[in-house]
Amino acid sequence: MNSETKAFLQRKFGDYYREASVGLPPQFNKREWAFVLFDSSYPKLVMRRHKAFGSQKEVRAYLGAVAPAHVYHSTAYYAYPSATRMQDKKWEGADIIFDLDADKLLTKSVPSYAGLLQEVKDETTKLLDFLMNDFGLDEKDFSIVFSGGRGYHVHLREKKLATLGSHERREVVNYLTGTGLEAEYLLKRSSTTAMHGDTSCWEIRIKTWIDEYFKRIRGLDAKIAINELASAKAIGKRRAKEIVGTLSQDASIQPLVESKLIPLNAWKSLIREAISHLKVRIDVPVTADIKRLIRLPTSLHGGSGLRVTPLTLDHFRRFVPLNDAVVFGDNSVSVRILTPATTEIMGETIKVDQSTTELPEHTAVYLMARGLAEYESRRLKSD
Repeated sequence: MNSETKAFLQRKFGDYYREASVGLPPQFNKREWAFVLFDSSYPKLVMRRHKAFGSQKEVRAYLGAVAPAHVYHSTAYYAYPSATRMQDKKWEGADIIFDLDADKLLTKSVPSYAGLLQEVKDETTKLLDFLMNDFGLDEKDFSIVFSGGRGYHVHLREKKLATLGSHERREVVNYLTGTGLEAEYLLKRSSTTAMHGDTSCWEIRIKTWIDEYFKRIRGLDAKIAINELASAKAIGKRRAKEIVGTLSQDASIQPLVESKLIPLNAWKSLIREAISHLKVRIDVPVTADIKRLIRLPTSLHGGSGLRVTPLTLDHFRRFVPLNDAVVFGDNSVSVRILTPATTEIMGETIKVDQSTTELPEHTAVYLMARGLAEYESRRLKSD
């Protein structure tokens, strides 16, 4: 990225920080702050750490003057947050953070940025369901934040949880990811029929998933249903035909369970598939870490120009990142496109080729921050 592009982005970020209402986390004066600047290292994430602030005015003044590319604060609370050695900071506790990031969590290819963001939103929805139904948390107990990049952060700031160590936090992770769940154990505990109206534990979630699986099979064309079942482990074509026949005669799967048409290995395989679908794909090290840095909600993401957006539960359900996290306007900006790209932003799909062109400011900032375009001043263009 050339110096003119960095200078343009820093100027626009500075305008934002001088005018925006930047939110601060609870006990911000006990947190370490860290920044990535629009300097010679950018866009590499070279962190300037061990900063502390005593007032909101100090934070606003720093952000407005420096206009950093990325802003972070510690999830931990320290007695001496600006100490340069971690052991001298004196840890007092930490928020629990769940990080859902497409770069680390999604294994399948998603054709567009908007599609990728929807996939991660679906994973976040699963997490929130676990937090509310299994852990008994209320909306006031957690904070949802769009990361400004490719995912979401969920913060738990309950005082009783703040002093949990890494081991205890990993237990939470294990529950959310279904780690250690044994198909054999679940089969021995109870029948595989679903218990409707309650999704408060893993066992019931799995039963419900299996029930829905066979409901879907029952709704397929018989030939398709037989082929799908026959491809499952330990279920041949003959058994598959019998299973489809049993499903077509009864609205529930209880007769199927009692008939023992499905071998034990097939039940185990189904349970493992259920766990794979139901588990939450969080970034495990983030949740287990008690001294993590996390993006400041309401700051800007230096790799996209989008706002790190705090969300209520209702807003999260309606949230469209490429509309609702955009802070820059539509004034025309001249850019030189480095790589052909298709961008979906503010409800429009914009295709650009390698050339110099005029784009709305929000799109230009996004492409420059992603390293897909360089700023080109009109003065240079006229020369």
